[in-house]
Order: sequence, then C-alpha cells, then structure tokens
Amino acid sequence: MVLGGDVCRCLENTIPQSTGAEQDTPTKKCFGKFGCYSLENPWSSQSRPVSLFPEPPEKINPEYCLYTRRNPTVCDQLYLDDPQTLFRSNYVPSGQVYFISHGFVENGHRPWIMDMVRELLKRSNANVIAIDWSGGSQPPYAQAVANIRLVGVMTAHLIQMMSEQVVGLQTERIHIIGHSLGAHLASYVGTTLRRTFNLRLGRITGLDPAEPHFSKTDALVRLDPTDAIFVDNIHTDANSFVMGGLGMKDPAGHVDFYPNGGRDQPGCEPGLMKYMTERGSFFKGLTKMIGCNHVRSYQYFIETINSPEKFLAVECKSWEHYLNGTCFKCDYNPTHKNGTQCAKLGFHSMASFFSHKLSTSKHRKHSDFMLTESPKRRFVNMYVITGAESPFYRSQYRVSWKISDSCHEIGKFKLQIIGSDGSTTFMSLGNRVQYFDPGSEHRVVVAGARVGHLESAVLQWYQERTLNPLTWRIHETSVSISSIRIDSLETGESLTLCQPENTILSAGSPKKLNLCSMN
Repeated sequence: MVLGGDVCRCLENTIPQSTGAEQDTPTKKCFGKFGCYSLENPWSSQSRPVSLFPEPPEKINPEYCLYTRRNPTVCDQLYLDDPQTLFRSNYVPSGQVYFISHGFVENGHRPWIMDMVRELLKRSNANVIAIDWSGGSQPPYAQAVANIRLVGVMTAHLIQMMSEQVVGLQTERIHIIGHSLGAHLASYVGTTLRRTFNLRLGRITGLDPAEPHFSKTDALVRLDPTDAIFVDNIHTDANSFVMGGLGMKDPAGHVDFYPNGGRDQPGCEPGLMKYMTERGSFFKGLTKMIGCNHVRSYQYFIETINSPEKFLAVECKSWEHYLNGTCFKCDYNPTHKNGTQCAKLGFHSMASFFSHKLSTSKHRKHSDFMLTESPKRRFVNMYVITGAESPFYRSQYRVSWKISDSCHEIGKFKLQIIGSDGSTTFMSLGNRVQYFDPGSEHRVVVAGARVGHLESAVLQWYQERTLNPLTWRIHETSVSISSIRIDSLETGESLTLCQPENTILSAGSPKKLNLCSMN
C-alpha cells in the first residue's frame, strides 16, 4: 500500500514504457498499448489551431489514489499493470466506484478533492479514486490539453483491469467527476472503454468543462453525451474567454445546468482588493478573483451530495426566460413530450432526470442506481438561482403582481416571504429600476430561504431618481398593487395576497399583505 495525500510515497514506476512498435510520423505518435495519437483533423482545426502530442506516459505518470471508509484520508495506490495493488487495497467489492479528476495546474490532493472524497464516503460505503495527473497538468496549457488524451486512455485501461479482477464490478455503475480539463479527460475514458474494450461508462459529471481548445470542436475532441450512459454538466464560468471566462457555454451532456445563468456567480463580484486581503498577496488574490466562477461548479456539486435540499432546476429556453417566470413548472411528460422538465442540480441529477418524481428521500436512496440505456433527450438546459456563499441552496419563488390604476412611477419593489418555518430576507423583484404603468402586470423569479408553508409576505417600494427630469417628483412617490401571487417551485404551493384596503405603498415603508386566497 502506498500512502496518499501529502504523505504519498510512490512505489517503483510500473507504468509501461513506450514500445515504439508502431512507426511515429510527423502527425502521429504512438505509446505502445496506449495507442497512437494524431494531430490531424479533428485534433487540429480552426477551433484548435495549436495541437500537440501527449508527453510520454512515464513523464505524466498519473497516480490513482483509492479512498474508502477504512482509509478516508490516506490513500491506497493502484497501478495499471499490477492487480495485486487492487487486492491489497481496501477496495469495497460491493461499493459504488467514483473517479475524481482535477484540471489545469492542479493535483489529485487538492482540498476540494478531499472535501468531495469525504462527502462521497459519508454518503455511502464507496470506492473513491482520485486521479492525480499533475505530472502533465502544468503549463503550457496546450500541452496539458494534449496530455489528457493519454491520461484518459490510461484510466480506461485501469478500469478495464478492475472489471476483469473484481467479481461483479459493472462499468455501468462507475461515475467519473471531472473539473475543467478533467471533464474532457473523462470523455476520453468513456470513448476508450467503448471503442477499445466494448465497455460502457455509467456516468460523467462535467464541472465547468474547459472552453479554450474545446469550444466548437468535433464531438470526439470534447465531452459529449455519447461518452457515458448519462452525462450531466454544471456551467458556472461561461463568459467568453476574452472576457475572462474559463468554462464552456455550449451544452455537452444529456442535461446541462446553468446556475445563475452559467456566467457570473453570486459572491464572485468583489474587486481585487478584497481577494488580495483574503489571500495575502496580489498573485493569489488575482488567481482567486479570476477563478471564482470556475470553482463554483465543484463547490455546488459537493454541497448537493448530502444536502437535504432539492436544488431543483427547471428546463428553459434561456436564462432570461427563466428569470421572467416563463418556465416554472415540472410538468414534463415523457409519453406526450410536453411541458418543462425539472431535475436536481449536482449529485442527484441522474435519478431526478429519469424518475420525474422529485421526492428527496427517494432520490437520496437511489441516486447511484445503474442505467442500461441513455436518455433519449440530449442538451436539456436547466436553470436555477443559488446564494452567494455556502450553503448555496436557495428556494425558488415566482412572484407575479399587478399595479393598480394609479399614477405611473419609477422605482423598485422588494418582497419578504413569510412561512411556517421562517422568512426570507427582502428580495428585489428585478435587478434594475423600472417604470410601472397603471394596470401593468409583472412577473419575476427570485430565490431565498426555504420558509415551509407559505403564509404571508411584506412588500416594500423603493423610489429611485433618474437623470431624466420628467421623472422627478416634488412629493414622495407612492404606488398601489391590485394583487400579488407567490409560487413555490419546490412545493408547488401558491399564495395570492392583496394590499390592505385604503392603503398605499410609500417609499421605504413596508406593508404586510393580506391573504386573498390559497390554491
């Protein structure tokens, strides 16, 4: 057994050396049983103008570190060509198998990986294998991109060895979780298992799959739904690369989650000075600021593993359509193919995507069930709003209201929802100041604390001054609403409230709304 983490000692190098049996060419390089790697199309294209060969296996030297409940912090090292390392390890024959892969300039012992290991082992008596390919993840980026092709093939060879040596191990039950470049590495594992060994990988979860050198490329080059029976992705940094985004915008799985629109995550807005203060240096602060959105993907995923909350997301045409309340039902019918589908963000997405029955307790029991067929639907985009800090879960509420026949005003509403288990903070109904015409109707989706059974709400009006003098008022502005309806996505409950008779909403003065009817 080889110790892992910061105390890991490597045994003798058992990774096979390149045999050179096949002839290398200027556009092809071979590494013995791990096959040959081409630089021709689709590996070189307009979307990928720079393409390199992988470095030799002995240079990258990936390590596979097994953690179980018997050894949750000190790993058992597994070697490709030595089944005895598997037999001598604490491998649990009846346990679920998870692989975790890091991304660029990282290693297999990062704190977030150990956090994920801990949560997976807390959930079940599983086998969690961290892939440490730090020997090939260092700059330049184009070289790391090339190296994951080889690491993916080598990982597939390890899985094939395990499937031969372990009675009852079904590759359909293996789940690979990859962040950034690690997501595309997982795709190469799935492709190799299918093409070389006629085996099927159960699930790949891509945590903000890397965009540079992968966007708009052929499906063979990047993660796509054919790489496993079920592929789900969490996109958190999908701004364009020139704007600092590191993750892919395009969907790459059967279901793709875009929390907060998949771009600018709450809590990642503070300036450089805040991050410099937190991290103690300019370089670390800059790194933290640039990577904040990118790392949110694994932070969200880790929280979902053992959280009692649903993290329910909704299928929608776009983030804007979700925010304006166009998509707020879980009424998808696989027989009639109508309506919008819901699924749970993160660890439990597969069970919820297939069952369409969103009981938390049921999914916590069956989230690692084995699939034999891929879903017929692909590239289903789903949206959800999270909080700015851990715990990130927020309940989703749709708020619809109608302005009474009063004067038009400009400003903003804030709402506090009160329930049997507590209340939300005051939530802005919209992100900007706007005009409210008499008789106009409005709708928006907001997120806040889970409050239990909906009971009442408090509404507040905020006056805003603009540069347009035609909007200025000598007196304090006020508005009145006819009604306001609150819908809870998680419970399906609705509450319709009315403003007390003969009252108005004055700027800065909150009003508790009266119950009109309960559906």
